[in-house]
Amino acid sequence: MPVEFIGMIGTQPYSEYLGGTHFGGSVDPAYVRDFARAHEDGGFDRVLIGYGSSSADGFSVASFVGANTDRLGILLAHRPGFVQPTLAARKLATVDQFIGGRMAVHIISIGDDAEARRDGDWTDKATRYARAEEYIQVLRKTWQSDKPFDHEGTFYRSQNSFSDVKPLAGSIPVYFGGSSEPAIEVGARQADVWAMWGEPVAAAAEQIRTLRARAAQFGRNPGVSISFRPILGATEDQA
Repeated sequence: MPVEFIGMIGTQPYSEYLGGTHFGGSVDPAYVRDFARAHEDGGFDRVLIGYGSSSADGFSVASFVGANTDRLGILLAHRPGFVQPTLAARKLATVDQFIGGRMAVHIISIGDDAEARRDGDWTDKATRYARAEEYIQVLRKTWQSDKPFDHEGTFYRSQNSFSDVKPLAGSIPVYFGGSSEPAIEVGARQADVWAMWGEPVAAAAEQIRTLRARAAQFGRNPGVSISFRPILGATEDQA
């Protein structure tokens, strides 16, 4: 099974000792350019652009990173509920075309009510997961349809929708994650890659088995992404 190494990029310097977060703060173009090139020079396959309710626009960051690298893939965190899925599909496909087919999207359903409300979203967690599933379905329909289509769903309704711009490879990989039962259900049906936080080996293995067993019911076998925060030092004591 192939292995991808995915980094994480912010728009200004940050760390546990500098303060800030990877998805917040102002924009330092030189830092973003240098940080992206460091990932590419270091052999990373892809870099995550996070999402926060006060952060810089991820589509703009993705375009800038893509324009300043040659090979590095981009994983853009994106929350349903603020951009219609037909438009989001065109935005993602447009960036993908400009940067040579290097886009992927991580659909974030927002687990924190307070965070969602900062952007004007007052839905509850269960509703957000259900909405995320329909959102992914419309994204793919927009990317893959060769003629105009109508969509009549619980959360989205469109008529005669079509996108002239398609992803370079015909679709864009969709990452999805979460630890709740609704998250696993949506991931099993929709995720190309199941994203999870680093856990002890036994716990991680159990979650992967659960997800893949559920996905197999739908004839699917998603990949798995596990995120770790390495703390580096010359010795364990220094780290």
